[in-house]
Amino acid sequence: MKHIINKLLVPVLGFMLVAMASCEKEYHFGDLTTPAKPVLNITVVGKDATHPNGNGSGNINVNIQSQNGINYKVDFGDGEAPQTSTTSEFSYQYKHTGIKTVTVSVTVYGKGGVSSTNSETITVYREFEPNPELVTMLTNNGAKKWRVDKDASAHLGVGDAASMVPGWWGAGPNEKAGLGIYDDVYTFTAQGNVFEHTTNNDLFGKKEYLKDFDPSLTGTGDFTLTGPTAASYTTTFSYDGSATEEFIIFSGKGHLGMYLGAHKFQILERSATHMTLRCVQDPGAWYVKIIAIE
Repeated sequence: MKHIINKLLVPVLGFMLVAMASCEKEYHFGDLTTPAKPVLNITVVGKDATHPNGNGSGNINVNIQSQNGINYKVDFGDGEAPQTSTTSEFSYQYKHTGIKTVTVSVTVYGKGGVSSTNSETITVYREFEPNPELVTMLTNNGAKKWRVDKDASAHLGVGDAASMVPGWWGAGPNEKAGLGIYDDVYTFTAQGNVFEHTTNNDLFGKKEYLKDFDPSLTGTGDFTLTGPTAASYTTTFSYDGSATEEFIIFSGKGHLGMYLGAHKFQILERSATHMTLRCVQDPGAWYVKIIAIE
């Protein structure tokens, strides 16, 4: 019996020794040279002296140079998942609206997973693409005129900035007659996003902010500015917002209703003939209702 067992054990032990020898085989990745620190060449599309943050598309191009690099990963700094590639060229479009500063972080991988990193901070402008219905409503796809809806209740108002209603005060119909606000005409032109404010040489607002029109003013409170410093003017406007919010932003001194030094107006309600808007300015949020006159 012992002799039979020994005969059986010999081939089994031989197989085990061969298996053990095969397990000891060494694998080599070759030279595990760490990639050189990546040099980043980031181009904000459309950036020039006139457009320091790009052309509004939100697009950037990233070129990465790193000796011994094989794979590349780029985190564009906006909370989205990083992108990976075996090539060193990336193109990307940001989804934010307005101007945003982000840090682009790059990791370059070499053989065996060794890596090196670098990052660069950039500022990118992405223009909001408004709902075509909003553009049509506001401009009639050409030019459209509006004025303060003086006959409506709370056509002017103010409330707590945390609220969305003019809880502190709302103007009654024609309450501000003769003060230089009801004869103003606002013309929105789609081509070039041009805003024309016909003032008839008088403007109503808070005196402390009307200094933007007439620096010689002193004091505070409701005030009607008259004369050459209250002349009609032309500026531009833009759109901003999200899937649930819409804003009109004026450049220069552009505004609607009382002049409060604010130039960004949120649209709360709109139709082909009416709009309710609000802007935020100390001590709260101010409201204006306007009506189409063409």
